[in-house]
Amino acid sequence: MNEPNATHEFQIDREKVCKYLLVTTSLVIGVATLAMCGVGLVLAPLWYLTLGRWLAQRQAAALRYWLDGSTLRINQGFVFFQQKAIPLDRLTDVAMVQGPLLRHFGMWAMKVQTAGTGQQMPEGQLLGIVDPEAARDLILARRDEAAGHKPADSGA
Repeated sequence: MNEPNATHEFQIDREKVCKYLLVTTSLVIGVATLAMCGVGLVLAPLWYLTLGRWLAQRQAAALRYWLDGSTLRINQGFVFFQQKAIPLDRLTDVAMVQGPLLRHFGMWAMKVQTAGTGQQMPEGQLLGIVDPEAARDLILARRDEAAGHKPADSGA
């Protein structure tokens, strides 16, 4: 695992992620449509009991996070599929965030910050990783290895 080109895939608690996504989308639908003449009181439970469950399961199943050498790779999305490859030498921080809903489901969101993006949004977000502290430590250790190897290669 200390090899710079080693691949490591992070385990995801898909059941917790599925429940979190389902509740979050149901709440958003309920609150957003409640402002429109109380339709949210009907629409949110309907979403929760029907299409919302199916979509949350598919989204949770589509998640994949792994380290591929000196790159953090993120695959996510079911309807709108997204693939990200974040070079570890650009990584500045991995922030662990836990709001009330994440805390309720016993999860952390790991927000990956990079240098030079010019935006406040994180470059990537990892949701539902089993043992997030160890994952963060591994990502930061690989980042340090990637940054440490870079000057040695350019100084030759």
